[in-house]
Amino acid sequence: MGVMSISQANCKNCYKCVRSCPVKAIKIKAGQAEVVEERCVLCGICLIQCPQDAKVIRDDLVKVKQLLDSKHTVAASIAPSYPAAFDVDSPQQFFGLLKRLGFDRVEETSVGAEVLSREYARMQQNGSNGPIITTACPVVKNLIEKYHPKLLNNLAPLVSPMIAHARMLKQRYGEDTKVVFIGPCIAKKDEAEDVCVCGDVDAVLTFEELKAWVEVAGIDIKDVEELQQDGLYPDVARNYPLPGGLLKTANIRDDMLSIDVLVVDGINQCIDLLGAIERGEINARFVEALACEGGCIAGPVMSSEEPVFKRRQQLLKFTAKNRRQRSTKRNDCLMEVDLTRGFTAKVFRASKPGEKTVREILRAIGKTSPEKELNCGACGYPSCRDKAVAVYQGMAELDMCIPYMRTKAESLANLIIDSTPNGVILVDGELKIQELNRAAEKIFGVSREQVKGKPLRTIMDDVDFVSVLKSHRDIVGKKVHYPQYSLTTLQTICYIEEHDLVMAIIIDITKQEKQEKELQKVREETLNKAQEVINKQMRVAQEIAGLLGETTAESKVLLSKLMDLVKNGGEKE
Repeated sequence: MGVMSISQANCKNCYKCVRSCPVKAIKIKAGQAEVVEERCVLCGICLIQCPQDAKVIRDDLVKVKQLLDSKHTVAASIAPSYPAAFDVDSPQQFFGLLKRLGFDRVEETSVGAEVLSREYARMQQNGSNGPIITTACPVVKNLIEKYHPKLLNNLAPLVSPMIAHARMLKQRYGEDTKVVFIGPCIAKKDEAEDVCVCGDVDAVLTFEELKAWVEVAGIDIKDVEELQQDGLYPDVARNYPLPGGLLKTANIRDDMLSIDVLVVDGINQCIDLLGAIERGEINARFVEALACEGGCIAGPVMSSEEPVFKRRQQLLKFTAKNRRQRSTKRNDCLMEVDLTRGFTAKVFRASKPGEKTVREILRAIGKTSPEKELNCGACGYPSCRDKAVAVYQGMAELDMCIPYMRTKAESLANLIIDSTPNGVILVDGELKIQELNRAAEKIFGVSREQVKGKPLRTIMDDVDFVSVLKSHRDIVGKKVHYPQYSLTTLQTICYIEEHDLVMAIIIDITKQEKQEKELQKVREETLNKAQEVINKQMRVAQEIAGLLGETTAESKVLLSKLMDLVKNGGEKE
């Protein structure tokens, strides 16, 4: 597993890591960021800049706990920036903390820095054909190996203080001693696995990992008992994390204002300097380079929220207070330790597109002329052409161009709005028309150019709009008639709070209303005809009933007479 990975769940497609990465080692694939290890120098800027905490650093705490549970002696090497990361009063207090966590030996990495500094002093005095570039910072070493291989011979052939101290610890306590480095730098995790020094440092913890471990363990640093160290104490090397700290530790007489000495901090400053050295523009004999602006106290995993200047003051105060704590043992009493190392070019060879290919890629995102190449940097690249090259190399995607995607989205939105048969009108907080679509133009018989920016009341009644603007309550499906247009509409009016706008969707229902009225007329006429038929039928029924009544009476009289005749037997009087 690499040192850094990205949580796909947290990555929100904002491209901030691409913008901040000084070597453009972030690849965007399917809208998600990926770290390209071959390009990455592990400066940690993307880790600091990521607003979604999507960058994940490999956690080596489990590995360290396994070492502590083993039968090996485990020694902790503490980076000299620890006083700027933890609220401690003395080295002994920090030693006590690490002993409680299970470490057998605890010592400051600055011990190794002091031994190295003497070597740097000798090199500076002896001089060389080109500037000597310090190798204490692994990010600077990565920059040269991957992007400035011509300067490999300018790198001082010396290990970093971390490696030097690890070798010293193993020399004193046995080669089977396990060394855990604890510091503010994620690049140290990668350096410990470098083939040139592999095996010297067995694990690397960041200050953040250590802080999380202490919290889980429920340890309050203020309550930790101070323990006297049985190893070696550093002297001025505690200034090593600061720009110029190596010069001071090495007692190099030329200060930071000397023309023979250059001190730079900050990844972009380092990149500019290395380019200048390659071009032969630098005459200095000695270059101290630190990738973090402000030095190691500004490392990406410092576990301190204090501004850099406060961390610097905290470190200097701690160094001054504890300078008398130096051991009576002297580093120069040690046996000789090999402090040398080599370096290897690790250049990432990316293919370069031709001009025709670049133009085709630019054309695909609407950059058909130089005037349309905004070079806004929203995609993370300094220019549209750089972004086009990244697309060709598979590092970027076409839709990373924010202006292009915005134009495309607006075009699609306009297409949808203009294609709908319903009228759409947008007014601002002053009820001035901001936009209307083609259907609205047709409904009210106006053009966009004629009415845009004018009061809404110039084309229609604005009473409902005023009500929605004041109450922020939408009106849904209200029927409104406009006699001046011979128009009947069904309107939905809503308030857009984010932009303080009011939008109306207007459906022309004039034809439907006309058809409804005609249908209603037919219904009424049908009902009237039906009523006439009913009335006529009733009259007929009544007439028939009357006739039947008269006939029945006459029949009754005749039948009565007939019965009388029968009853009398036809007798004569």
